[in-house]
Amino acid sequence: MTDEERHLLENTARSLLRVMEEHREAVSGMEAALLEIYRVQFKTDRRKHQIMARLKLSLKVLEAEGRGAHFLREFIRKLERWKP
Repeated sequence: MTDEERHLLENTARSLLRVMEEHREAVSGMEAALLEIYRVQFKTDRRKHQIMARLKLSLKVLEAEGRGAHFLREFIRKLERWKP
């Protein structure tokens, strides 16, 4: 590997790590906002049950399609702990 190729690879790796960190920060912020929105909607046990049922159905669809299920699974786990 030439020095030029090594520098290009190093710069690419640094850029990729920066993008991944920015993505992680954005997802954390969006998750915090969504959790607060859902928390406000949990006015009663019945309302929470309805919302959670819809989210769990969405999770089943995502799992069946093989995409995006990890985030929603963890999101549901966090919401389940909250009491109306």
